[in-house]
Amino acid sequence: MVEGRRVMDVWLLLIVMSLATYRLTKLVVEDTFPPVLWLRDRLVGGWREPTMKEQHHELYPQGEVEEGAFRSVPGLGMFSLVDGELQIYGRRWKRSPFWLAELLSCPWCASGWVALAVTGGTWAAVGLPVPLLVWPAVWAVGALIAAQEWA
Repeated sequence: MVEGRRVMDVWLLLIVMSLATYRLTKLVVEDTFPPVLWLRDRLVGGWREPTMKEQHHELYPQGEVEEGAFRSVPGLGMFSLVDGELQIYGRRWKRSPFWLAELLSCPWCASGWVALAVTGGTWAAVGLPVPLLVWPAVWAVGALIAAQEWA
């Protein structure tokens, strides 16, 4: 007991930090939560799968787009078949730098900064032994999980 609080075992804390890094990385890189998706479309741009909401829009172009052709749908965006699957194009802001787009679209890259924030926050809140060693460890585990197709 430290100051009336029970201190979590370090190994359990590392597991929790790694899982938090994984989940936050997935939120940053590929989650379709509307505010996050809107911001990612503006900062990263590029082709992505349409969300369920976009697929159920009355103007959604089902079966109307050929491979290599583009179809613009007002209010939804530009559609095309990419490798046989219908994709929507998100236009990146002109002021969004290329390096930021790469950072936010790569699970490995984004997880490094997420792990740094998780490690720093944990170190500030409850303390952490050797945070400079904990950060890459949490980064590695979080990134490995986030990069899996099943995750």
